Amino acid sequence: MSDPIISPWRGLMILLALAHIVGTVGYISVMAMAPLIRVDLNLNATQVGSFMSAFYVALAISALPAGLWVDRIGVGRGLALSMGFMAMGALGFAIADGYLTAVLATFVMGVGYGLVNPATAKGVLDGFGPKERATAMGVKQMGVPIGGLLAAGVGAGTSYYSWRDAMIGAAVFTGLVGVAWWLRRGPKSEVISVGPMLLWTNFYADLRAILANANMRAVNFAGFNFNMSQQSISTYLTLFLRDVAGASQPVASLCLGGAQVASAVGRVLWALISDRRNSGRRKGVLILAMALGTGGCFLSITVGPGWSLPFLLALASLSGVTILAYAPMLHTICAEVVEPRLAGSAIGSNLLATSIGGTIGPLIFGVLIDWTGGYSVSWLMTGLVIFFGVFALAIGLREDQDSKSLS
Repeated sequence: MSDPIISPWRGLMILLALAHIVGTVGYISVMAMAPLIRVDLNLNATQVGSFMSAFYVALAISALPAGLWVDRIGVGRGLALSMGFMAMGALGFAIADGYLTAVLATFVMGVGYGLVNPATAKGVLDGFGPKERATAMGVKQMGVPIGGLLAAGVGAGTSYYSWRDAMIGAAVFTGLVGVAWWLRRGPKSEVISVGPMLLWTNFYADLRAILANANMRAVNFAGFNFNMSQQSISTYLTLFLRDVAGASQPVASLCLGGAQVASAVGRVLWALISDRRNSGRRKGVLILAMALGTGGCFLSITVGPGWSLPFLLALASLSGVTILAYAPMLHTICAEVVEPRLAGSAIGSNLLATSIGGTIGPLIFGVLIDWTGGYSVSWLMTGLVIFFGVFALAIGLREDQDSKSLS
């Protein structure tokens, strides 16, 4: 047990979670206020979807080098830099006068968020003992749904302020967290003395080992599919509820908030079931969760103006507790199917796969809306994409102890 006086569960954990919270508030606020932004900037559905895609293009570009960069400059400096990029992106979006400046701003936010996962993960590894790390990883990732819930509140309150004012507020909030991390930056990592050529050589050697691992190929394919679907839902949920169910902006934002609350519950629920009820085996639990999410996508096809708030909220919450909650379980699997020394590279490769999925998913979802004039085909596609990810895990992932050396 850590000394309560210097316990990392206090200052360190709060700052780690805040990094995820502010990172999520920025881009999810854009999606929560999408109906208003679409009108103000005269956008179509595909352009709205490209905001999330731009965010994930930037995340994909920065995913692999981000871990190396954090190793060289340390956790505090890495997160201060991350917050700086995200604050600039949020401020840029607030003053955007058209589509191009808005999509560039979301790209900048994505570059900043690319540093968050490797830096916070390193913060957990450095600050918590072996018996606390798994719990700490789950707790700090609770910042993602908390940030989503705050973003939903931002969207619901736009009758009192403009969406531009909301993004300025997000920029200020993010900047303050960046200052806090800069004050806590401490000494640079010892890895700073290692030459860049050696760093890149070691990095690519680890990457080759990851790509040769059959389990990681299955996990990365599933991650690509799951995040493709997750970001489509995050991007279009409020638009879907307004366009198809006839919900008001506050009601649509309330449902988005419900999805984020359910996501927070799901991130803990599936982990507890896996650890305490399934002897630490993850595969079956994750398959169950995502299979339920597939059913929710197919059920969304039936939504119409007659659906009441409780049913809409329940449907959004189903997506939240399943599709929006998969990441901690998938990251745990990544770390457990490789040698311990490759855990960071495994998570980095999975972030690259999920980022690519998150980039193209909202674009395809939006194109199908514009092409068909409705959401049914988009929901059908999303459900099938999740199904193929579940199938890949079912046939391609082995959880036995020997799997860490399989190729």
